[in-house]
Amino acid sequence: MKRLITLLLVLGLVLCGCAAKDQPTEPETTAAPTTAPTTEPTTEPTTEPTTEPAPVYTNPLNGEILDEPFTGRVFAHIVSNTADALPHVGVPQADILFEVYASSGVVRCLALFTDIESVEAVGSTRSTRLVFNDITQHYDAILTHAGGSSQVLSDAKARGIDNFNVDSLDRQADELANATAYRDKEYHRYAPHDLFGYGPGIKAYVESLGVSTTQPEDKDYCLTFAEDGTPAGGEDAASITITFGRHTKDTVMVYNPELGKYVFNQYGKEMHDQITDEQEAFQNVVVMRANTSSNGIYQEVDFVAGGEGYFACGGKIIPITWSCADEDSPFRFMTADGEPLDFGVGNTYIAIVDTESPVSYAAETA
Repeated sequence: MKRLITLLLVLGLVLCGCAAKDQPTEPETTAAPTTAPTTEPTTEPTTEPTTEPAPVYTNPLNGEILDEPFTGRVFAHIVSNTADALPHVGVPQADILFEVYASSGVVRCLALFTDIESVEAVGSTRSTRLVFNDITQHYDAILTHAGGSSQVLSDAKARGIDNFNVDSLDRQADELANATAYRDKEYHRYAPHDLFGYGPGIKAYVESLGVSTTQPEDKDYCLTFAEDGTPAGGEDAASITITFGRHTKDTVMVYNPELGKYVFNQYGKEMHDQITDEQEAFQNVVVMRANTSSNGIYQEVDFVAGGEGYFACGGKIIPITWSCADEDSPFRFMTADGEPLDFGVGNTYIAIVDTESPVSYAAETA
């Protein structure tokens, strides 16, 4: 009996084990790895700091770079130009040199300077004329001269021109520190061709009188400049011959390729500064044809009417027109097509002649 019970117990255990083995089993599940989303760090876009370009200041009469804006007034000085008054002194330092038939048989120059203090000597200095008063007014310049007739000086006063007779203020050279001019001793000049303006003294004297020597920075002198002012489409002009007063005298501007400038020739000579021996050479040459008349003594020019002319630079020449808004406005120069004329950076020679004066140019020098 005990054996039967034992057998039954074993059989029950076996059956239980088989039943357990036949039970379905839950599949094991492996949790998918969770990865936290990654985000790229956001950075604010960087902008390069903007820097304003440094201002560029230029000399309004020659286009050359300056360290600071020009706020001075132009000085205009009368220079004799007869054969017995040569050589000139100080002319190569002028920003603009005008040459004009001024009165019967007299051709003189008017030299414009933006920095009169740097001019140790300029001349020889002679009296002013009506046409020089007129040009001075157009540039609101300070005019220095060796006097003039009562008619001409009264005209300067009526125009409101600040003008000074340096001849009445001159000192001898050994007192130059207090001088506006001096009488030449070294080169044995003879009156009236021995008087020369002294730039530092002129500036100091004018300021001592309380005369304004400044202008607004934005004053328009109506000149524009290019590094290369050679006119497009210009004809070859190795030499330019300009006749003043119909047949009073000729000026011949001869192009020097090595200098890149036109050299002033007259009376059969090339012009050189008497003190420095520097050639009188100009980057730009302008001929202004104008309506002129004579009041019996002095030449007068109708500048407000404007006119035609020529412009030469870099050995090339073109026809131009010129004008001015009124008697108080500088001259404005245009191409024949009416476009603003670009001058070459550097000094300028301007001849003012009547509409009938002969002007010619040649591709080669004689």
